[in-house]
Amino acid sequence: MSVELNGRTRLWTSDLLSSLPGVTHAITRRVEGMGGANGNIGFSAPRDRADAWAMRQAWCAAGSLVPERLVTLGQVHGATVHIATVAHAGSGAAPGSGQIGLGDALATEHAGPVLMTLHADCQPIFFVDPGTRRRGPRVAVAHAGWRGTVADVAGVTLAAMHASFGTRVEDVRVSLGPAIGACCYSVGDDVARAWRNRAGADAPAALDSTAGQSRFSLTSANTILLARAGVRSEHVEASEVCTRCDGDRWFSHRGQGPLTGRFGAMIAIEGDGVIG
Repeated sequence: MSVELNGRTRLWTSDLLSSLPGVTHAITRRVEGMGGANGNIGFSAPRDRADAWAMRQAWCAAGSLVPERLVTLGQVHGATVHIATVAHAGSGAAPGSGQIGLGDALATEHAGPVLMTLHADCQPIFFVDPGTRRRGPRVAVAHAGWRGTVADVAGVTLAAMHASFGTRVEDVRVSLGPAIGACCYSVGDDVARAWRNRAGADAPAALDSTAGQSRFSLTSANTILLARAGVRSEHVEASEVCTRCDGDRWFSHRGQGPLTGRFGAMIAIEGDGVIG
């Protein structure tokens, strides 16, 4: 699903998550001619940080989110989860603000923080515990490249939500966002070996090693790990977008090189971080 920015299709959203009350989410894109770097929301060098902050403000406005309440990580391709409180809102939002810490997933039970991870082929994973009449929703977002996937960042995030919020995994809805597809993701023996060690008999469902070359599907791999963690199959939605194939609309490390931009995956519980 997409929503419009200035009359043109821009932000990506999940149909599954959009059906849940009390939660706002969106993924930004690559837009030719938007700002100084095609809508790049990242601060990583070489980058005009003033332009990057302007892009964060523009994208957040399009998604009805408050940019000054963004929470970001120093992403390290692992499985560390940070729990964001109201006091963390704004950590890593504007130039010069300190990030919440090093890691690859963020979770919160509070309205206020707008959780954001950055991507350029690696998979964004949204998690929503819808809550009940007695308590509101809980949310999380993870950054899953092959290392994070093999480290089971999805399962670790679910465990952190259970430990911190009392979330029941069987209640959680998950959206696997746009990522590089197996069509474009050839990997070496180190990746193939690491995935086989993690997945065992399930490994071939995400790793095609025919014709002397291995191709890896982040989406299939994370779907397997979510099922192992106890997420119901009907509670998982997966994007079919390959960020490298669709490089006109997505930043892609494999397709555009290491200095390409980043798109942001943002999620918040409705309240101070969301414009009503």
